[in-house]
Formats: sequence, structure tokens, C-alpha cells
Amino acid sequence: MVQQSQKIGAKVLILGVRLPPNYGVRYTTAFAEVFPKVASETGSALVPFVLEGIGGVPSMVQSDGIHPTAEAQPRLLDNVWPMLKPLL
Repeated sequence: MVQQSQKIGAKVLILGVRLPPNYGVRYTTAFAEVFPKVASETGSALVPFVLEGIGGVPSMVQSDGIHPTAEAQPRLLDNVWPMLKPLL
């Protein structure tokens, strides 16, 4: 997807995420390593972990403990904007 997007002139920002630990160390580590690898291989900008400062904060996540709440939206912007702004 990144290469196809770049091929038509899009600037790509990759937003890294992590899986919950119940997936196991081997799988979660391999999953997390994909985002910086793809960013490096394609010259894309990267936000290493889009949920930085959100995950694990009860008021920032929905009852599933994973997905951000409306309250988390300003923090998401703070996490993404520094890498997104130069691409605009």
C-alpha cells in the first residue's frame, strides 16, 4: 500500500501500533517491528506508537482497554501532528 500510494505522489505517514500482551512476546515483538521496517524501506515518515500516553490510561481508552476515547483525541493529535505537519 505504501509503495502504491507513493507511486501516485502521496506522502505517507505510518502510524505504529502495538498489540496487547496476550498475543505473546514473539508475535507482539514481530508485529511492532514491521512499522519502522516499512518506514525505513520506503522512506516514509513514522509515528512509532500512535497511542503513546493513551494506552493503559483508563480515562483515555474505551471499556475494551484498547481503543481511544473522545478524551484521548487531543493526545492523538499531539502524537501525530509533529510528523504529519511537514507532509502537508
